[in-house]
Order: sequence, then structure tokens, then C-alpha cells
Amino acid sequence: LILLLLLNSGSSSLKFALFRTQGWVRVAHGICEAIGSPGSELRVALGGERAVRHQQALHDHPAALQAVLSVLPASEPVDAVGHRIVHGGESMTSPRLIDSQVLVAVHKASALARLHNPANLQGIAAAREALGASIPQVAVFDTAFHQTLSPDAFLYAVPHELYQRHRIRKYGFHGTSYLFVLQQVARLLGKPVEEVNMIAAHIGSGASMAAIRAGRCIDTSMGLTPLEGLVMGTRSGDLDPGVYALLAEQGMTTPEITELLNTRSGLLGLCGESDNRVVEERAAAGDPRAVLAKQVQVRRIRKYLGAYLVALEGEVDALVFTGGIGENSAMTRQMVCRGLSGFGVGIDDAKNGLNGGQMKEAVSIGDGAGTTEVFVVPTDEELCIAQQVEAIVGS
Repeated sequence: LILLLLLNSGSSSLKFALFRTQGWVRVAHGICEAIGSPGSELRVALGGERAVRHQQALHDHPAALQAVLSVLPASEPVDAVGHRIVHGGESMTSPRLIDSQVLVAVHKASALARLHNPANLQGIAAAREALGASIPQVAVFDTAFHQTLSPDAFLYAVPHELYQRHRIRKYGFHGTSYLFVLQQVARLLGKPVEEVNMIAAHIGSGASMAAIRAGRCIDTSMGLTPLEGLVMGTRSGDLDPGVYALLAEQGMTTPEITELLNTRSGLLGLCGESDNRVVEERAAAGDPRAVLAKQVQVRRIRKYLGAYLVALEGEVDALVFTGGIGENSAMTRQMVCRGLSGFGVGIDDAKNGLNGGQMKEAVSIGDGAGTTEVFVVPTDEELCIAQQVEAIVGS
């Protein structure tokens, strides 16, 4: 294989990247935004150049993909297409060459990811229309990494027929990011992947954590949907289910409650700002609501960190920070790790603060005194997806 096109299709967006497999060079990447709206545009960066904006009418996903193909280097044809699929349900436990069976599974899982899977299916259809049925397409599932969870980790304590009938259970997300980070940490530790025990914190506007034993996920914070778990930019994370009933009694509809918890909660709900950088600037200036928002956010991370230390029975090779906040916020990392030397976790403040805390490559920020290493590992989900696509199509 020479050229791989990766697509991440949202309800009104289309992210893309073009990789050359020799040396894994990112030839181009970008995004189509506001698809179907008057202000739609295409932004593309070729090689290491700055992104260029193209204001143009993108009526639907096929039109968006045609616009993408028109700005990509035309000297070589695309050899395969990889799709990031948010939810694969229980049946999709690894990347799969897309056929009718895979399409049915993605469609069935749409009930569990109403905002994502239908858009992913649009991306698959658009690629087939634009490139033809002879070009292989591969689905890489966000949920696949977590399919190693045991029933006591993935089942909710609700009537069992809800699982049997509707497959209501914990699935977990950010799986591609965790797989990439796991591989990088194994390299840093000089261990095979299957010997690595680690706790990974993917902290961004969407955020989750995972406990990994012997290279396999044994617990994760997101659940049936990406709403469970940590405090996020606009998502509440863990919440007493009684809140739903109370809001419904106050006259709110199910869509209104879902919108409230997904788009108006989290940091935004706590202090009126969803961008962690702005929250931290306000907190540093003494804004009490921003200080409180950071405290609530970090308390939740530490709660899961404690649970995962126990799940791994204290045998933790590394605590790993990744994602936009995990990679770039020295304040968050310092707050999470404060006072944990008794658990074998400690960070070096000087290392943690290098480059203003913004880490562009995998580094250790541990203080060397603990039994657990602390790493910051920038994630690269696109590269991880590309390598999985190449492995499937190449075989």
C-alpha cells in the first residue's frame, strides 16, 4: 500500500488525513466544517505547511469528500480508506474490512451512539460513491480496545434483561488513543505490550481514563455513552441518575436533558467556560468559580486514579497523561499527582513545567523516587488508525 485516506465523519463535519505508508508520512490533513449550512468551509494543510481555508458550499458529505479529493495531491491514487467508527457494539472487537456484516453492526450500534454512528455511515457511503467499490475500506472502532473488560467491569446493576435485550452495558471510548499510547509506553519502558500495567488519562474536551493490566483494558471511565466518567468541557460525567427524574418532573424532555448534560455541563456548567486554558487563566488570577471548576475536575480524575490503583493491586508501571489537556496542562498534572508519593507516584515540577507544560513528544515527568513512572505521551489517533488499516488491507 502507498496512500491511505482516513475519514472521521461527524454529523456536520468531515475530518481527514492522507498518509504515505513508507515512513508513515502525513501528506495532508484537514477538516470540512458546517456541512449542509451556508457557512461551510474546507481547511487543509499539505505536508508541514499552514492550513489553507476554502470557503465553499458543502451541501452534504459526498460533496465534502469530493472537495477534499480535489485539494489532495493528484499524482497517486488512494489505495485504501480507513474510518474511525465511534461505536462497534459488542460484536466489533477489532478493525474490520467493511462489508455488509460490518455495516449492519454499525447501524445496530447507532442506537447507542445516535450523534456519531449515522454520520460514520454517511462517510462510508460517500467514500464508496467517490472512489468506487473496488477501493477497500476499513472500520476502526473506538470501543474495540475495551472489549477485554470482564462482565463484572462492564455490567450495570440494573435488571439483567436490559443487557440481554438492549445490550445496556459499559463500552468505553478513546480506544484508538489508548492503543497508541500503550504502544508508546511499552517502548519507553523497554517491555513487550503484553507485560505493561498502566493507568492512562486521556484528558481533553472529552475525557476518560483506563486501567490496563498486561496490555489489556480491565476498566475504563466512559460507559454506555461518552457521558459517563470524568468532568469534561461540556459533559457532566458521573451523575446521580435521580437528577434525570428530577429534571423530568420539572418539565424537561429527554432530548432537553440529554442536551443539558452533554453540551451545557462540565467545566462550562461550573464556571461558564469550556476551554480549559481559559479556566486555568481565570483560576490563576483568583476567580473563585474557575478555581472550583478545576478542583471538581481534578477530584474526579483522582477518584478514578485511586480506583484503578486498587484494580491493578498497586502494580502500576506508569501513569500516563495524554489528550489536549493531559499533554499541555502542567497545572492539571500537578494537581492530579499532588501528595501521592505514598502510592509510588510523584512528579518533578521542573520537568512538568518545561515548555510551559506543553509536551510535543513522549517524556517522563516522574521524580524518580516512586515505583510508578509518570509520562506525558502525545496521542496520534490518525497514525494509529492508519497503521491498523494497513495491517488489515495488507494481510
